Amino acid sequence: MLFVRTALVAAFCCSGAVLAQEVASFTELSACRVDEGHVLVRATFDGGACQAVGPAQLAEPRGTIVAVHFPTSSTSEMCTMQIVPVDIIQIIEASVVIADLAVSVSDPQNNVLAEGQVEVDENAPDCVAPRG
Repeated sequence: MLFVRTALVAAFCCSGAVLAQEVASFTELSACRVDEGHVLVRATFDGGACQAVGPAQLAEPRGTIVAVHFPTSSTSEMCTMQIVPVDIIQIIEASVVIADLAVSVSDPQNNVLAEGQVEVDENAPDCVAPRG
């Protein structure tokens, strides 16, 4: 009987580990201060060929950090399963007390696709220049 309980516990533990899925990190993530009230966020994640990134959603700041969420939507009903780099370049509102961003992006079903944390660069001379 003890063997059966041990086997069941092991099965539940292992199935939970299989079901738990790690969230990917951004392949690129940066943030720089544009002016006293705005920050430019640049990010790249591995997503779908038919994904469009929506406007940033900001949570209430917690001290010097703010959570920034980018929802995505599907641009087509029929799309290949091809993984492509998806770029995000958006200016968000962030007062000068904000020093760090906790950034995430999710699919239309609200599953997190990528997440990361980045420090706001206060002295980037080319902050608004496009990536080259």
